Amino acid sequence: MELILSDRMGYCGGVSRAIGMVERAIEEAREKHIPVYSLGKVIHNQRVCSTFAEQGLKTITSPSDNPPGLVVLRAHGVPDALRREFVDAGFTIMDATCSVVSRNLNLIAEEQKRAEIVIIGYENHPETLAMQGVEKEGRSHSSICIASPEGALQLEKDKQYSVFVQTTFDRILWKKIQDSLLVLKSQGYGIEFRNEVCPSSVNRRDAALRLCEKCDAILVVGGKESANTRALYNLIVDQGKRAWHIETEDEVTPEMKAYGILGVTAGASTPQLTIDAVLLKLKESEDGHTK
Repeated sequence: MELILSDRMGYCGGVSRAIGMVERAIEEAREKHIPVYSLGKVIHNQRVCSTFAEQGLKTITSPSDNPPGLVVLRAHGVPDALRREFVDAGFTIMDATCSVVSRNLNLIAEEQKRAEIVIIGYENHPETLAMQGVEKEGRSHSSICIASPEGALQLEKDKQYSVFVQTTFDRILWKKIQDSLLVLKSQGYGIEFRNEVCPSSVNRRDAALRLCEKCDAILVVGGKESANTRALYNLIVDQGKRAWHIETEDEVTPEMKAYGILGVTAGASTPQLTIDAVLLKLKESEDGHTK
């Protein structure tokens, strides 16, 4: 079996920044003898989150029933009202929101003045919820969430819409939804597109397509809750390639090793240690020795 690694995989810049901020938060809270929290999972990787939990980081969803301390806002962003709840409850905020996500949230706040907001995203995904929860001057505004091409049918011709897409949304599905919206726009609907899928995600998916041309099958490593990892897996399957989505080296099977050329890629929240452990497992022979 020959292994070929994607030239773009593992932590993106936003995740690396969030990880660094959590590490600093844990250290600062330890020095000040105060609790340290993350608002939801900092990233969608169970191994990383478990490691932080062992170091004292507690994952919470609201300030209720938790003594004030230092709380890290996840890379996906959070609704404005929820952020305000923590501030009002006396928590110190450390904002690890990805810079690309932050820019989109600021754009949504501005666009609310002139148009209705349409969000292309997975329902109940943390980033989608953050986009739906943007306020302007302390006031919340309703938005329309679309997750399929059919969802475009709910738009009305006499309104103006600003369309935003979740940064880790599946690019193939995004293209299908965008095509549906473009048909409506050609019919006179007031539709403007304000952002795109994150460039890092696009580069990672382009690298996966290049990998498909070289390999017989591909292994995708990343959290089962990670939208960008699922998008990578779905993209590869759509190319007709045999693929697996695994989270750790414990899920490596003999079937994966049976292919002549096996490609390996990983999601944006997958640590290098996990990638290395998967590669080591793939190189092991049946007797447990590394080839």
